[in-house]
This record gives sequence, structure tokens and C-alpha cells, in this order.
Amino acid sequence: MQQPVIVGIDGTSDSLLAAGWAAGEARLRGAPLQLLHGHEPFLLHEMDREQQAAEQVLDGGLAWVRDHYDDVEVSGELVAQPEADLLTERGREAQMIVLGSRRPGPVTGFLLRSVGLRVLSRAVCPVVMIRGGDVSRRPPKGEIVAGVPQEEDEAEVVLDFAFRAADAHGVPLRAARAWDLPAMFTNQSGVMGLSDRPAELEAEHRRELAVLLKPWRRRHPDVAVTEHIELGFAAEMLVTLAASAQLLVVGRSSKVGSRYVGHIAHSTLHFANAPIALVPTKQSGPAEG
Repeated sequence: MQQPVIVGIDGTSDSLLAAGWAAGEARLRGAPLQLLHGHEPFLLHEMDREQQAAEQVLDGGLAWVRDHYDDVEVSGELVAQPEADLLTERGREAQMIVLGSRRPGPVTGFLLRSVGLRVLSRAVCPVVMIRGGDVSRRPPKGEIVAGVPQEEDEAEVVLDFAFRAADAHGVPLRAARAWDLPAMFTNQSGVMGLSDRPAELEAEHRRELAVLLKPWRRRHPDVAVTEHIELGFAAEMLVTLAASAQLLVVGRSSKVGSRYVGHIAHSTLHFANAPIALVPTKQSGPAEG
């Protein structure tokens, strides 16, 4: 059985937008959709009323999805558990977690509630952040942009998600990697000899990206791939490319006990104008301090 696409639902218009995006993704992937609502009763004498309100939130989300995506297998579950813990736990058996967020202006970026931050930093599956109001304006056949990390093992997991998404949507994939002139000392073989010849150094980065993409092209022959190499900062490049993309895919680091997800993931969350899939690349030990 296919792993589900899960979405956190809280009764807001942002979470309904996220549910709609998740339903479309579940349809394309032939996967079931699961709506989850975690709640914690705050007042003992109001437990029945709070339970009823929570049920209404979930029932409203289910009715909305069934009205708009009647061909998608959808279920819902209400759990007396903190929402972030619930989503993180269920994410262990899911294709992805989808969350809604808001963007009040062009500078301040995503307003991530503590739930979103905790899920992002702890989930073992990809987390897709849907910005309220922007999903409907995405180009329906716009390309998917993947920010390809420098480390090969990190690049593998990002490319796996990005190629699968492009295949499911039937759209092109742009594999983008930024590069910079090397420092005086570097461990990269062959780079120092090219440090005073930028054109040849760029060609070397293009060759490395082409080699990395070769097995993925074989696995997904129907996906048209554009190799994008750019001198500069990765976050700035990805924010620019996201403006015309239907989905941006980036890697995110995770450290036990920390909510920091990496500077590129952090920057794109704040400034990229597109749905963002944050794919966990590796987990390190507990945060210091």
C-alpha cells in the first residue's frame, strides 16, 4: 500500500490551502490522503466543548477535500496529542507532511508557528510548506526547481524527491547549483588548478552536476532536465528561480534539540515565493549548549 500524504488541519484558510495542495499531490501519486488534527484540552470544565470544536475542524476539512477532490481517497483522525508531536510521529510512515503558513508581506517571509518549526526540524520525511494565497497563482505546468547540495549524499535525497515530483506532475525539472571561486585552500581535487580561470572552473562544476544527474535521468527518462549552474549564493539563486516554479525543493539539515534547518532552507523559507519542499538530508548529534 502506498504511504499516505499527510496534512495538518487546524481550521484556518491556510490549512485548507495546504489540504488542497496535498490532495492534488495525492491524486497524482495515487496515494491516500490523511488529514490530522491534534488538540490538547486546556480547561477541564470545557473538555466536551473543546472536543466538539476539534471534531468540527476535522469534519470541515474532510468535507472540503471531498467536495473539491472527490476522486482522492481521504481519511481524517483527531488525536488528543500536541499537533507537532502527532505530525512528526505519523511522518515516519508518510511520503510527506504538508503544512500551511502565511506571508504578510514581501520581506517578512513565512510566519512559521512553533508547530511548523518543530515539525520541520524533527520530521524524518519531506515537509512541504504552502504559503497562504500563493498556491492558486502558481503556473500549473511550471517547472520544479531543485537546489542541488554540494555533498553527494545530500544531493541524492533532494534529487530523489525532485525527480519523483517532476515525474508525477509531468513537468520539467531544473537542477540548480551555485558555485563560488575557491578559497586559497580546498580539498576539492582539480579545483585549485582552475582557480584563476573562472570559465574553466564553471565548466568543471557543470561536469560534476551532469555526472551526478546521469543515473537519475536513466531512472526518470520522461523528465526533461535543465542543468543550471550559477556563480553566486545558493539561496539568492533559488529565491529567484522559485518565482516562476510550481515547487522548490531544497535540503534541510537537522540537529537533535535544535530548530535550525540550515541557512539555505532558512533563507528560502523567508523569501522564496513558491511552495517549498524541505527534504531532510542528514541528522547530527545534540545541539551544543
